[in-house]
Amino acid sequence: MDEKESMRQRGRFFFLPGKLCSFCGLILFAFLLVSCQKTPHSLQSTVTVKPLEFDDAAIQLAAATALGQREGTMIVMEPRTGRIIATINPRLAFEQTFPPGSAIKPFTALTALRAGIVDQETRLQCKTTYRHDNFQVSCSHKKINNSFKLHHALAYSCNYFFSNLAEHMNGESFFSTLDAFGLGTKTGVNANESAGQLKQSDWQISTALGNDENILVTPLQLLTAYVALLNGGHLLRPRSAEANNFTSQETRSININPAHRALLIEGLQGAVAFGTASDSGLAQLPYDVIGKTGTSGASNGFRTQGWFVSFLLKHKSEKNVAPEDLSLAVLVFLKRSHGSEAAGIASEFYHRLIFANNEAQTSPLSSHDEVKIRVHLVRENKTVVINLEDYLRGVLAAEASVETELEALKTQAVVSRTFALKNLKRHEKDGYDFCSLTHCQRYVSQLVEHNKALILQVVDETAGQVLHDNRQQIADVYFHAACGGMTTNMAAVWGQPSPSYLQAVRDDYCTTMSHKSWTQNISSQDLIRALQTDERGNIGSHLNQIVITKRDVSGRAEIITLEGERRKQLRGWDFALIVNRVLGWNMLKSSRFEVSRAGSNFIFRGSGFGHGLGLCQEGAHVMARRGMNYREIIEHYLPGTKLTANNSIAITSGLSSPLLLIFLPPFSLLQFINSSNEKINTVPGEVRQTAIASEHFRLRYPANLSQRDADEVLRTLEAARNDLQGRLSSTSISLPDNLLTQVIIHTSSGDYVAATGQPAWSAGATRGNTIHLQPVATLRKRGILGTTLRHELTHAVIENLSKIHPSRWLVEGLAIHFAGEGRMYAQNAGKLSLDELEKKLATPSSASEMRTLYAQAYREIQVLRRQKGEAFVWKQALNP
Repeated sequence: MDEKESMRQRGRFFFLPGKLCSFCGLILFAFLLVSCQKTPHSLQSTVTVKPLEFDDAAIQLAAATALGQREGTMIVMEPRTGRIIATINPRLAFEQTFPPGSAIKPFTALTALRAGIVDQETRLQCKTTYRHDNFQVSCSHKKINNSFKLHHALAYSCNYFFSNLAEHMNGESFFSTLDAFGLGTKTGVNANESAGQLKQSDWQISTALGNDENILVTPLQLLTAYVALLNGGHLLRPRSAEANNFTSQETRSININPAHRALLIEGLQGAVAFGTASDSGLAQLPYDVIGKTGTSGASNGFRTQGWFVSFLLKHKSEKNVAPEDLSLAVLVFLKRSHGSEAAGIASEFYHRLIFANNEAQTSPLSSHDEVKIRVHLVRENKTVVINLEDYLRGVLAAEASVETELEALKTQAVVSRTFALKNLKRHEKDGYDFCSLTHCQRYVSQLVEHNKALILQVVDETAGQVLHDNRQQIADVYFHAACGGMTTNMAAVWGQPSPSYLQAVRDDYCTTMSHKSWTQNISSQDLIRALQTDERGNIGSHLNQIVITKRDVSGRAEIITLEGERRKQLRGWDFALIVNRVLGWNMLKSSRFEVSRAGSNFIFRGSGFGHGLGLCQEGAHVMARRGMNYREIIEHYLPGTKLTANNSIAITSGLSSPLLLIFLPPFSLLQFINSSNEKINTVPGEVRQTAIASEHFRLRYPANLSQRDADEVLRTLEAARNDLQGRLSSTSISLPDNLLTQVIIHTSSGDYVAATGQPAWSAGATRGNTIHLQPVATLRKRGILGTTLRHELTHAVIENLSKIHPSRWLVEGLAIHFAGEGRMYAQNAGKLSLDELEKKLATPSSASEMRTLYAQAYREIQVLRRQKGEAFVWKQALNP
């Protein structure tokens, strides 16, 4: 049976969604892992390395350069004396406290070893997700078929293994261990330091994983504890001082069983060799580095924080590590980051330090000439390795697909190249650098003919050009669709200090474009529903008032106060993200708005599109159209940055401050670049179409469909996806965040039939990860727009996640159930056997028969739900 015939047979009566052809390949199979930034073997074998003797100035310079302008801290200490050699951002290092995340696990392991809960022979098979009472946690490490010993669990930071330990652990003994290592107590470094927190009255399994408020530590406290763990049990008072005549001060001696210490060190060695820090480049150094990563949830928000505590040893490839083998102790802490990214910063520090002034060797982090980018193509489910300039061509083809001004494209090229180098290895833990979605920078592998020549010209003419700051570091740049009249600064968006080139600038150019103003009317119930999904905005069951209590210099809502059952205060951009995540990414286009109430609705009147930080794409378009060159455009939006060839600047690995597009509504950012709302033509001769996207869907629709209708489709799909994810939560199945579903609304029923082969009476059809729909007006007239979207989403999810082709009656019945279409079929069910039902669903003889078959499929699902529960039915369809 050919594809078109198969599609025809899956049509449904009265414009009810249909099913298309056979199931596609799996989205969730393992990614192709490609090694990144490995030192060539020939290079390693010819290097003469300096002895491990570093002066303080070299260490301080290497630390400051490696951390750059990221929001975080780095501390370098002598592990045998407690002397602090370098501290970058000392206030954050000494005075602020955070959950330690998985960086606490060596102390969890030590407690379990002392209690006899685990030993060097204990093995446990990781089952990926751990559940106990109301607590649930999943593992992010790659799936390992073999069972874990303790050192494996440390290396992979296995949440399942350590949760099992915690289940059998005594909270009092755990906190006693932490107290002995100085956590929860001031170190004495200065008068302003924080003591942290050990909340011993509230022991939970999550506490042993370092991911709740029961343990809060300063970065200095954690490093001091690690030093004592490895230096033979000497808890030292950390002090900043010159090396000359420094006398160490031991505050406590801790008895650590040498066998226990050896097991913990083996875990820290494994983290660098094959575990959570294995992609950092640390294993390529001529000396051993051992360490532990940690990722924790922020104590004041949803973003994660990255930790990496490491030790530079005085030898290479020695299994036993004596206290005298420890050369340096280094802690890296990054806000809005992950532990693997903190390990990348540590790797850059060690490379810079060891290879400084060594002409016989060049660090692999110092040359841009052959930078390779690992891009995961989400739709194709494969990872490709390309050079930087080829990656940039694909980014421009996606992010600037309708830009026609040469100088605006040059500006985007320089900014996107700079962003790529600054944020290289962003998806390191996934085995690649960037994905192809707006989660990173959008990327396509094929250039479109209408601006292919222009893109090739732009990349060639700006080859190697990047922006750097006054410290000769790659600049931390961002871009957005439209600022609405004035850009903003980083402090207003994310509450952190802004570099001088990311301050607010007036932009009269943007005010001539399409996003100079917008209005959105949102019901209080919809807002309450969205806000309840995030604790920062959860005001309870009613919302009385939204008050903008602080604006930034650009007029954006910096702080918003919500009055309801509870009073909440949050940042304006965070408020927009929370609302958009549930109600659709077109809902609040920016945080530059006024808000008023009209009955049960709130009316938002605003301008701009995106966070407003850095380059404004619509403004750049106008500047270029008025004759300004790309250097002038860059100077306008990023004043003080310097344009230079990229091989003159050292690459910074790891994550920069909050990343560009994770905080932007995920759209093709230049889709509305002309003030006339210019449409795109994807195929010559095809009816003009516009494309927009939300977090998980990309929508192509005819030019004559209103923006409001398009937004409604995306909002309905995102809400349906959230609903579906909630239903799947009891099955341990998660919808992949990087799965982008294509949705095509056809101009007419004739176009729909021609494209799908479906009969004209069907409403929708799904092929793989693409949903085809009849015109919105037709679906709305029949009163089935929302149910059709939910039905077809069910088909798309099952096609992409099922490992084995499930029965047609099971899939159709589930789709009808999830769409809420059951009442339409209640009185029409047939009485066929399941085998007969399956056979007839493959070759229905008429539309009326199709309706009867669907009714029976729905009835069979209802019987299964009553007997075994809904979770069972979803598992049967998705067969995880």
